[in-house]
Amino acid sequence: MSNKEKIKEYINEQIAQLDFRTRAYVFDNENKKRPSRNIFVKIQSHFDKFIAGNSAFRWITLTGLRGAGKTTILYQLYHKNKNLDGYFLALSMDEVVQTLGSSIAEIIENFEEIIGKSISNLDKPLFLFIDEVQYDPNWGIALKTIFDKSNKVFVFSTGSAAVLMNMNADVARRAIHERIYPLSFTEFIKIKHNKFEEKGLALELSDILFLGGDAKDVFEKLKKQEQKINKYYLNISRLDFENYLYYGSLPFMIALENESIIYDQINKSLERVIYKDMPQIESLSTDVINKIPAILYAIADMDAFNFSSLASRFELSRVKVGEIFSILEKTEVIHRIYPFGSHFNQVTKKPSKYLFSSPAFRAMYYKMIGNTISEENARGKLLEDLVGMYLYRFVDSRPGFSLIYDSAQGGADFIFKAVKSIVAIEVGVNKKEYRQVVKTAEKIKANYSIIISEKINSVEFNEEANAIKIPLKYFILI
Repeated sequence: MSNKEKIKEYINEQIAQLDFRTRAYVFDNENKKRPSRNIFVKIQSHFDKFIAGNSAFRWITLTGLRGAGKTTILYQLYHKNKNLDGYFLALSMDEVVQTLGSSIAEIIENFEEIIGKSISNLDKPLFLFIDEVQYDPNWGIALKTIFDKSNKVFVFSTGSAAVLMNMNADVARRAIHERIYPLSFTEFIKIKHNKFEEKGLALELSDILFLGGDAKDVFEKLKKQEQKINKYYLNISRLDFENYLYYGSLPFMIALENESIIYDQINKSLERVIYKDMPQIESLSTDVINKIPAILYAIADMDAFNFSSLASRFELSRVKVGEIFSILEKTEVIHRIYPFGSHFNQVTKKPSKYLFSSPAFRAMYYKMIGNTISEENARGKLLEDLVGMYLYRFVDSRPGFSLIYDSAQGGADFIFKAVKSIVAIEVGVNKKEYRQVVKTAEKIKANYSIIISEKINSVEFNEEANAIKIPLKYFILI
């Protein structure tokens, strides 16, 4: 069989098996339709605009952390719209490149022969769904060419490495970029128990917490929301939160019950990032790549760290350690929180803080390898990852918002900056004192301070400190 015949056979098989493959992503084991992520509504809206004739919505890219649910969104989008009159083709580019040895351009060339129509002369729309697009090194120019040939083509492409998706000039000028984040707590509950969030509550809470006038204003507005918050938490158990904290922010883990399998799957997902995605961003020697899992465990298990100590420990240069962290940040395994007093393009001697983009990664290391720090410190680090995950998502999608931290001894965990407000934020298992946030608040001239505590059940107000304490269970509803 010739290579062309193999490619055509592959395309025909993909088309024939598309509905069968889709079912695993759209329906659960009991054949019930899975609830969709919040981002799906936005992407479907883009799709609807294309169907209505708006050519500005012909190419949608979805990027995000590996395992955050991009493939599920792709198949849900297909399933929702599969009855439209058009040609449908869904491809996983890691399979196309690594198994078939082919490319997007070659697949489309053969697809044109199969349907007997060129892209520039389509008789009906072509809906093209391409997963993990970055595995084709020429994906940008290939999709640009397809895009430019006909306004009857709709492209939905996903990629794990956000930098690869957004750096390509051919894509940047044509595509609409969306990003998917780890699951929020309400999304986790919706998917696991089919229990939906209180309508409008997330937006109300985020506006109250981050855009208030002072601590008293925030306190009074939060008190008015307590009945609605408590209503949501009816029939949600403490175990639900524990499962969410330890692994539930990664949607592919929800259906699994066995804890050892869960953490093994999380570990395998991280390994795919390290051994597949990272080399696509920058050339690293095999020796360096093989050290990255141990480096990640080291940062999970250290109270504090700096590049110099890691460089010495792993026999790497400080520059190389910095390079590794930069790539880990680009693959969205970790988030960098800059110190107060620095700007994003400015060199500073103060250390940045690195948090895992999902607490599930840190939890995996604790569960599979163990930890040497105290139980309360380990718990505190998981909670800091969790709060950081929420705050990062919040500022990432809003121009003019930023997230930094106070690197001074005893400084606050986070400093949240909005257009017209600054908030000092501290998070912990059982935070009792206001001293840390007050110290930071005075330095940065904060509008007010917030302590997020796991152990309290109701909001508290300290007028002298111009600060409030809020239960963690309130915060995770934003």
